[in-house]
Amino acid sequence: MVNIGKLEGLFNQFDEAVGLLQTAIDVSYVEALTETLQNVAYEGKAQQLEGLPSDEVVAKLNRLYRKMKWDELSREDVRKLVQLGFIKAIRVDKIQSNHQMTPDTIAFLLAYFIGAIKNDPTEALHIHDLAVGTGNLLMIVMDYLGKRGNKVTAEAVDNDDLLIALASNHAHLQKWDQAISFNHSDSLQELLIKPADLAVTDLPVGYYPVSERANKFSTSFEEGYSYAHFLLIEQQLKYLKDGGWGFFIVPKNLIESDKEGVFMNWLKGNAYLQGMLQLPESLFHSEQMQKSILILQKKGNQARQVDEVLLGSIPNIKDAKRMQAFLGQFNNWVK
Repeated sequence: MVNIGKLEGLFNQFDEAVGLLQTAIDVSYVEALTETLQNVAYEGKAQQLEGLPSDEVVAKLNRLYRKMKWDELSREDVRKLVQLGFIKAIRVDKIQSNHQMTPDTIAFLLAYFIGAIKNDPTEALHIHDLAVGTGNLLMIVMDYLGKRGNKVTAEAVDNDDLLIALASNHAHLQKWDQAISFNHSDSLQELLIKPADLAVTDLPVGYYPVSERANKFSTSFEEGYSYAHFLLIEQQLKYLKDGGWGFFIVPKNLIESDKEGVFMNWLKGNAYLQGMLQLPESLFHSEQMQKSILILQKKGNQARQVDEVLLGSIPNIKDAKRMQAFLGQFNNWVK
């Protein structure tokens, strides 16, 4: 892994290449970012379409691509470069909150919790993420489990064509392309995916606009639009194996917002609520943005309700003493 100084230099070159392409073909920063990743992932050189970008710009881009030596970068280096690029895209393109990247701190916490619960390093694990976005969360979890010894595969779905393309190119550069299958689709349609051992998703929050489709779900509301995050949890559980685990990043007020009881009523018949941990307030700009980690286990295959549901708040990550005590409590709960 490169040091911080070298990473900054690499990002400056990467940003220069993205900005050069953005200006040359007159697109948003995130579109230029996605095309840049495709260029370096599949051809190693800039592509022209109907004379754009110009021969001069193509030559400049190719020099920048070669200078960065992508083949020599580690998975972590690639992930950080893509992350820095997407952070700039959020600022430049004013990307909506549901399309933003899962922060590393949250993704690594989730990976740790999954590794503690699915603690057999010899087990082959198949994962679903039905709102994969940029793929940052999924690939951090896969890398964590893979380094431990698990053979990990995944199927990823998203209804945003640009984000799924970005995630796919990102995965190719991280050399996950043989392990992850990407599907551009509305995740609430019938899906042609294999049953999974794990569901891992940073859920988009808000209302789902297609009432005709939502009405097929138990978690839909009788009147008005239904919550997309309720529907997606139900959908992910549907495609889990019996006894499979779901790890979801959800709004802090998920349970309180279930005023009609549709989510909890559905949950009682289909899964065990094994844990819900509030993420540190310091990770969010406002109280309305605060999230929790919801841990569910699908019924069947000898799954059972834990004696004590894991409830509480994760301390500030920077408070090492409290964090160590919390992880000790978590590990005791897992045992």
